[in-house]
Amino acid sequence: MSELVAKTLAAIAVDEDLTTLIDWVNIETLSGFTVVVANAGGGSANDISDVQIDTSDDGGDTPALDQHGGVPAVPIVSGKASVGTFTETVKFVRVRAKCAGDEDTTATAILVADSCTGRICTLADVKDRLGESNTAHDDTINRIILGLAAIFDNETRRRLIVNAADVTEYYTGRSPMLQTKRYPIVAITSIKEAYDYDFDAATALVADTDYRMLAGGESGILHRCYCSWAEVRDAIQIIYRGGYCSAGQTPGDGEYAMPADLREAAILQATFIFKRRDDIGLSGVGFEGGSINKFSAMDLLPLVKNTLYNNYRRPGT
Repeated sequence: MSELVAKTLAAIAVDEDLTTLIDWVNIETLSGFTVVVANAGGGSANDISDVQIDTSDDGGDTPALDQHGGVPAVPIVSGKASVGTFTETVKFVRVRAKCAGDEDTTATAILVADSCTGRICTLADVKDRLGESNTAHDDTINRIILGLAAIFDNETRRRLIVNAADVTEYYTGRSPMLQTKRYPIVAITSIKEAYDYDFDAATALVADTDYRMLAGGESGILHRCYCSWAEVRDAIQIIYRGGYCSAGQTPGDGEYAMPADLREAAILQATFIFKRRDDIGLSGVGFEGGSINKFSAMDLLPLVKNTLYNNYRRPGT
């Protein structure tokens, strides 16, 4: 399964000089990825004449380095997109584009990769803790990591990993304070209140005038200035991004790195599950003359549970 790993948040002006659309994305290790570059038009609406994908690990010290010339295919005309698929394992990806001389347009790009490349912890984290050096169990470990992401979200009553694109959520106010489901808050596109649910006609609230993010958004708490949030059910619409960057990923502007204790909790739990993968949920029951095994529910390790509940659990509503 693949997911959106990185994208341009707005169309970027492109001219005859190579222009970076997606800068170095450090997701520890990508095993295969897809890049989509679109000519968004504007400017003189000319073709994108070259797209260059650099997957080296030199941090961009070689500006002219082009490891994948002609992929995606060019030219890309206004309103069209081109896709490039790559199979090698890399640690960095840089996407650049340009037009012919004296021409310009705008472009967007997205990077799609296997969803196991970045979660609460990484494949490399767990393999290092296990002392595993081969790839025989990679699929199993990846599935464990994917499962943990969902388990941790459920246990903390929030979404821990930052969404790559804006998400729209609806809330019901009860006081001047409101806590989002995704935090720390990275960026808010709009907040609207509509008692009749006609959000298209509603006017967006103004940051620091109508509402304020407390603690810079780290707690996900929004304070409604001078009044309470609308108490009509789902009358508050919030379009935003929030959560921590996947483990191993370099945070972008306004983003927050995965906390070390949360990542360590995931490593501990994933390692435990992997080691007990053949007998998970089994408990011994003794009786005269022998014993039998029965299945029982697997619980989180005590240290893991304490980390989640004490440091990251969103209060119940």
